[in-house]
Amino acid sequence: MKPYNHEESKKSQVRTMFDRIAPSYDRLNHLLSFGIDHLWRRRAVRELRAYNPQKVLDVATGTCDLAVALTKFSDQVHITGSDISVEMVEVGRAKIAKRGLSDRIELMIADAEQLPFDEATFDAVTVGFGVRNFAHKEQGLKEMTRVLRKGGVMMILEFSQPNNKIFGALYRFYFHKILPAVGGWISRDRAAYNYLPKSVDAFPSPERFVEMMSEAGLQECRALPLTFGVAYIYMGVKR
Repeated sequence: MKPYNHEESKKSQVRTMFDRIAPSYDRLNHLLSFGIDHLWRRRAVRELRAYNPQKVLDVATGTCDLAVALTKFSDQVHITGSDISVEMVEVGRAKIAKRGLSDRIELMIADAEQLPFDEATFDAVTVGFGVRNFAHKEQGLKEMTRVLRKGGVMMILEFSQPNNKIFGALYRFYFHKILPAVGGWISRDRAAYNYLPKSVDAFPSPERFVEMMSEAGLQECRALPLTFGVAYIYMGVKR
């Protein structure tokens, strides 16, 4: 599944897509999710708090919404945010500077499938709505597991398909018809917002994704549904 219909690699197309929509990304995220994405991130942070990580890598950090949220559970936590999109990182850098968090969040350009860190570097690795954009999800999971220390936790927040029939039908109509139209109009990149629901459709089921985390070397893997299964929090520990 690629954002645009040409021969360029998915990774390159995803980078181009996020560079294009970066200026409107935050506004559209909150508008199109009716602000529920804030609640999802807060729940994810609560789940992570139990592990008390001090050194966190936020992969596919984008405009740093999850990285900023992670600073709220501890004054001691330091976050490294990585992303392949220069423009998204620039928006994120301005955001953390405005919030006075530049000493606690460090941003860099890096590929999730080839992370520039030694093994066992981080207490936690997080991803907020980014794994479905990986060109090779298995490789990304293995790389993120590699840089976790033993006992470290991986927390992934990702979209899914609601299980409730009535809610699911309404959601799919909104997600496949309304969201692409509004997102494409505001961002001026209809292809990007056509890609979003298609990328969610193509994402593994929660059961299968938990299996993939286990295959990458994590234990105690589990999936926690949010808002009737519109999104899930995935957790796993490196033992």
